[in-house]
Amino acid sequence: MIQLLFSLLAAEAALVLALLFPTPVRRLALLAIDRAKRGRGPVMAKTIAGTMLLVLVSAFYSVAKIRRREGELGQLTPTDQVLASRHLLEASLMES
Repeated sequence: MIQLLFSLLAAEAALVLALLFPTPVRRLALLAIDRAKRGRGPVMAKTIAGTMLLVLVSAFYSVAKIRRREGELGQLTPTDQVLASRHLLEASLMES
């Protein structure tokens, strides 16, 4: 899951760089963005937003489940700490 988020962030950064400088790639990027805004673009955007929301809710649910275990045991195990921090990292990457 986290590899998907990093690849999504890298794609966004590449798009920003392509739009910053006046190159032939900039024209292609603008055409792609314009085409995505027409027709099926809004449907695709809603689908992607819904999927990202579902993954975000799943990450928060996993963190809450780990925190409930803390109440039962009195403290988190090292494995639970690593899992909780990984889920929080996923959630924070989704929000940005």
